Amino acid sequence: MQKLETPNTNLREAVNSASGPAAFSNSVLLQFAPISFLLVFVSSPNRVGGSPLQWLLLATVGYLVTVAILLAFRFTVLSAEENRKPRPFWTSVAFVVAGAGRGLSIYFSGDALGIMSPEEFWYRLAGGPLFVYGAISVLAILQGSRNRHQKILDALELEKSQLDELRGGIRERIKSQRKDLLAKVQLQLAPVFQEMNAGTNSASTKISQRLTEFVDAVVRPLSHNIGQESSFEVRASDLTQKASRAKVKPQYLFKISVGMTIIPELMTFAAASLIIASTTMIFPDAVALATVLSLVAVYLSSSILKRLLKSLTLITPVAFIVNLLSGIATSIFSYLLLMVFGLALSGAQLLQFTASQVLVAGISFAIQLQRTQRLNAEQEMTGVVKNLEILNSQLRQELWLNRRKIASVLHGSVQSTLYASAMRLAKIDSPSADELQSVRDDLNAAISKLDSLESGESIDEILKQIIEVWDGVVEIKLPVISADLAKALTDNQAASACLAEVIREAVSNAVKHGAAKQIEVKVEKAARNLISVMVSNDGKPLSKQTDTGYGSSILDEVALNWSLESTGELTLLRAQIAV
Repeated sequence: MQKLETPNTNLREAVNSASGPAAFSNSVLLQFAPISFLLVFVSSPNRVGGSPLQWLLLATVGYLVTVAILLAFRFTVLSAEENRKPRPFWTSVAFVVAGAGRGLSIYFSGDALGIMSPEEFWYRLAGGPLFVYGAISVLAILQGSRNRHQKILDALELEKSQLDELRGGIRERIKSQRKDLLAKVQLQLAPVFQEMNAGTNSASTKISQRLTEFVDAVVRPLSHNIGQESSFEVRASDLTQKASRAKVKPQYLFKISVGMTIIPELMTFAAASLIIASTTMIFPDAVALATVLSLVAVYLSSSILKRLLKSLTLITPVAFIVNLLSGIATSIFSYLLLMVFGLALSGAQLLQFTASQVLVAGISFAIQLQRTQRLNAEQEMTGVVKNLEILNSQLRQELWLNRRKIASVLHGSVQSTLYASAMRLAKIDSPSADELQSVRDDLNAAISKLDSLESGESIDEILKQIIEVWDGVVEIKLPVISADLAKALTDNQAASACLAEVIREAVSNAVKHGAAKQIEVKVEKAARNLISVMVSNDGKPLSKQTDTGYGSSILDEVALNWSLESTGELTLLRAQIAV
C-alpha cells in the first residue's frame, strides 16, 4: 500500500479558513451544534446541578443565540459567499459577540430556572467567547480545507472529461478528414465527368475549361485552407495547457504518518478556549499558573508525540485511532503536570478535558488527511499531466501530418493531373472514347491518393535532403540516430515528420535571420515518450524585438514544448517531440 506524504501545517491557510466564508456557512453552524450541546452536558450538571431536561433547554438556548448572532454578522459584514476574502478582525468581533451572547443567555436562563449561582457569571461571560472562538475556528479550518479539496476534485473531473472528449474528437477528425475532402472533390468533379461521359465533339474545350476552373476555384484554395490550423486544433492546445493545472482524484485508503496528523498549535489553541475559563472556576487562587501549565503541557506533549510518531506510518483507520489516543495522552500529561504543582483535577474535570482533546485530535486528523490528499494529488498529477500533454501532442501531430499530406496531394498530384488533363484535352478537337477514359483514369488515380495517403520518408532520408538543400550555403552537422530512436521514429510517422519539421524550421531560420555558417543538430531520447532535439547555430544573436511568425505557429503545433535563446556565441533552439 502506498505511503503518502503529509504536509506541515500552514498558519496562513489556517487563519484564512478561520476568518473566511466557511466559518459562517450553514455546514459549520450545523457541525457546531453537537459540540455546543456536548460541552454543556459534560461540564455543567456535575458541577452546578439541575436535571438533564433543564440543561437541554439551556444548551438549546445557548446554541440558538450563538447561531443567531453569527447569522446577523453573515447577513451584514461577513458574507458566506465562496469568493469573499478573509476578514480576521470582523470575524474575531463576531466570535466574541456570539460567545458573550451565548454565555449570558445560558447564565440568565439558568438563573431563571434556579440552577445558576452568581459565581457562574464571570465564567460564562469569559468562557463563552473563548469557546465559540476556538470551536468555530477549528470547524472552519476543517471545512475550508474540505471546500478547497472538493473544488480541486470538481475541476479535475471537468478537465478529464474535456480531455477525453478531445482525444476522441481528434481521432474521429483524422478519420473523417480524408473522407469529407474526398467526397467534396468528387462532388465538384461530378459535372465534369458527366460531360466527359457525353463524349460530344464540343465537350473537349468545355471540359478543359471546367478542369482549369476547378483547379483555380476548388483545389488550390482547398490545399491552402486544409494546411492551416483549425479551431479544433487550437482547442486541443488550450485544453492541453489547462491539463497542466488539473489535479487528480486521490485514493482514500493509504498509509499515512501518524505524527504528521498531530497539530500542536491547533490543539493548544482549542484547549485555550476551555482552559482559560475553566481555571477561573477550578483554581481561583492560581488562575495564571494553572492556565500556563495546562497550555504548556498540551503544546509540549503534542509536539513530542508528533516528533516520536512522525516515522510511524499506518493505514488510515488505524492511524486515526492512534491519533485519538494522542489526545488522551496530552490530557493525562497535563493532569500529571498540574498535580506536580499541587493543582489536582477532579475525575469529571479530567473527563471533560480529555474529551475536548480527543475531539480536537480527531479534527486535526481530518484536516491533515485532506491536506495529504491534496498534496499527493498535485504530486501525482505532475506525471499524469505530462502523459496527457504527450498524448494530446501525439494526436495533434497526427492531425497536422494528415492535413499536410492532404494539402500536399491536392497541391501536387491532384492539381498537376487536372492541369495536365486540361491541357491534353485542349489540344484535341474530338477526343476518342479511349482518350477520355485515359483522362478519367488519371483523375481517379490522383483523387484516390486523398484516400490512401502514401507513407512518408524515413528520418534518415529527410536529414539527407536537408543536407542537399543547403549544400554550399551552410555547414550542417546532423546527428547519428541511435537504433532505438530510429525504430521509434519508424513506428511513428507523425513524430518523424514533426521532428523533421522542427529541424527544417530551425535550419531555415538560422540561415535566413541569423546568416549562420555552421549549424549542429542533436537528437536524443529524453524519456520513454519524448524526443529531445537541439539545434545550435553561430549566426547573429536574437533580436530583443523578435516577432513570432508562421514558423513559431508550426513549432507550437508539432512540438510538445520549445524555446529559442542566444547564449554566448550560439543561438539555441530546444524542443521536445512526443513519440
